[in-house]
Amino acid sequence: MKFTIKRQQFTNALKFNVNIIDNININPLLNSVLLKVGNNILTIISSNNTISIQNQVKESLEIVSDGKVLVKGRILFNILSKIKEEEITFEIIDNSIGRVSSSSFSSDINILDATSYPNINFSHEGWQKFSLPQELLGSVVSKLAPITVHTNEYNSPLAGVLFDAKRLAGCIEAVGTDSFHLAYLKREYTGEQFKMVLGSEVLKHLSELSSLGKNIVFYLNNFHLIIEVDNFLLSCRLIEGEYPSAIKAIEMEQQFQFQVSKSLFNNALDRGMILAAGDKKPTVLLHITPGKVKLTCRSIEYGSSYEELDINGYEGESINILLNVKYLSDLIKNIDSEKVVFAFTAANKPIILKEENNNNYTSLILPIRNI
Repeated sequence: MKFTIKRQQFTNALKFNVNIIDNININPLLNSVLLKVGNNILTIISSNNTISIQNQVKESLEIVSDGKVLVKGRILFNILSKIKEEEITFEIIDNSIGRVSSSSFSSDINILDATSYPNINFSHEGWQKFSLPQELLGSVVSKLAPITVHTNEYNSPLAGVLFDAKRLAGCIEAVGTDSFHLAYLKREYTGEQFKMVLGSEVLKHLSELSSLGKNIVFYLNNFHLIIEVDNFLLSCRLIEGEYPSAIKAIEMEQQFQFQVSKSLFNNALDRGMILAAGDKKPTVLLHITPGKVKLTCRSIEYGSSYEELDINGYEGESINILLNVKYLSDLIKNIDSEKVVFAFTAANKPIILKEENNNNYTSLILPIRNI
């Protein structure tokens, strides 16, 4: 096996495969990449048992002899990143060494038995095919994925984002939650009907693919998904299990609401968190009266802070609501309008956050306890 390729071309292709490799796994296959050359194509495959990636390079490639090799992915990537010359050659020496060389540099890397690598099937013929708006994918990654549960238990529905193109005609909905706070997106959509829970790890790689600015195509078959971008394929198993019926809480009519400046409220939270962050569960107490909201953050170790802001639209009696200040800050920062709309029925009921004059993004946070 021997081929010559533009260094930047090889590095750009390899970085996506290297990003999913599990470097601490004792199984050497899960921190290696499979390189195959044949039919004027370089194919790069890697997997971490949850996600598998196939990347093909056809340009700036000259194949001297066909073959395949299994090599430590991150070591190969780091070597390529340090080479200054534009063109590099990769070849197998004595069936046990992979040699990376340029006009002034050469490095020998121990290789593994390529026949021991699992046969990963990236075929998707006959699968349900659909595309999603780029803007929706970007919003899901930035606003919904961070709210999901961060766990190694991949099968937990709360470790992913729900995409539902079945419930509402002409719309697609996306929900992310950890059961304490929640974010919801809705967009117009007239494509294939489907429903799936996509893991946050997959969404992270999907964000990287979105940055390429190319058309992203999805292929769905039961609980398996393949994502295609040009010559790149990402295969994963969807998260199974029933997703919480969180949308119903957002759709419930709320008795009270008020509007407040996003920037002023967010700045007040930031100042309060300086003290509250010292607690394991940092909180902010909202004391709401007609025309005013008072924010109180306390820490047993550091002290307390108080700040009062003007609000519009509230006509109820005074009420106290205790919230996790970090969760609330996360949701406020994702609001795009200048005004944040708070809607609620009681101090112990879910608090709904909305953008002014926009129902396409909504979030929810649960109070900590009765005051």
